Amino acid sequence: ADRPPIDRGAPALQSVTPMPIAAPPPPVHDPVFRVSRLSLAFPATNGQPAREVLRDVSVEVPRGGALTFVGPSGAGKSTLLRCLNRLEEPPPGTVSFEGRDVTALDPLDLRRRVALVMQAPVVFEGTVRDNLCTQPRAATLDLSDARLGALLEEVGLERAFLDRDAALLSGGEKQRVTVARALLGDPQALLLDEPTSALDPPNAALVAEAVERLRRSRGLTVVAVTHQAELLRRLG
Repeated sequence: ADRPPIDRGAPALQSVTPMPIAAPPPPVHDPVFRVSRLSLAFPATNGQPAREVLRDVSVEVPRGGALTFVGPSGAGKSTLLRCLNRLEEPPPGTVSFEGRDVTALDPLDLRRRVALVMQAPVVFEGTVRDNLCTQPRAATLDLSDARLGALLEEVGLERAFLDRDAALLSGGEKQRVTVARALLGDPQALLLDEPTSALDPPNAALVAEAVERLRRSRGLTVVAVTHQAELLRRLG
């Protein structure tokens, strides 16, 4: 049989060196809070010398994570917490939120995004609804009963609490109303300064449970100062 002619002029196949496959980039480490070598001292007042409160503190808090500060009274835990939303003014370049220096952010906007719940629950005269609706003049929030009732349910209270006299609530109920009020601005982070220290164990457990449930359901970043075992157990 006739065979096709061989094209002897065709170049021989060259060996191909495979191109290396680039490794995937490492995951971006993007903490919500970054504290870098923060030192802070309170100035001298009333004849008392200046007092160092924080020295060379560095810490990072991941998005949706929880961090608790534990230590003796006067160690600077609450001061560090308050630096995160500028209730105490940190030196420029030492505290950042979402990658930005907090001292360059508008304080009111920062405090809406980084809400603080204090040790003693603060309630005003009137109903729970009145308390939830007590907001800064500049705030533009959804204060409908539907929204307020949903917030109460998030912290473990029934919608019927809207019409309850806030002054007659238990300590744990007042603290959960305070947490609900902090959530009205849809914060990205929640700061807790000994939120259960004034409560009996059953109420402390209810508040701790509500905070951990919110962290998981909302993806909240939580930073807490506490000595309470239940909150430590839940937030780690």
